[in-house]
Amino acid sequence: MYLSGGVNVTALNKYTSGVMLKAEIIEAENFRAYKWHSAGHLRVVWTKPLSIGKPDATGEINDLILSACVDSSEAGALDSKGKSVRRPGTPDQTVDQMQMRRVQGAWKADHAQSRKAAKC
Repeated sequence: MYLSGGVNVTALNKYTSGVMLKAEIIEAENFRAYKWHSAGHLRVVWTKPLSIGKPDATGEINDLILSACVDSSEAGALDSKGKSVRRPGTPDQTVDQMQMRRVQGAWKADHAQSRKAAKC
């Protein structure tokens, strides 16, 4: 979605749900409105589970919270002239906590819990 400047949103339903899906749709609208697009890629350095939900009636776990260290040093958003729109002081590495939910058998990012600057 970011690489396309918010135009190609077809994969959002595949990887996000709930609050996160709504937030990503708004972000796509912003990218289109400002004529931004991303360059490069984020890199997930590590992930670890923080909490695991209780099994449902069939014994399946459908909720968990993950922590992930994300390196964005090789990624960024650019305006229509190719100039970076990254705010000064934006950290290159963050530790994010995300609620994940299993929806029809697929794990999806559902709700961001927190994001903090950190070194991976």
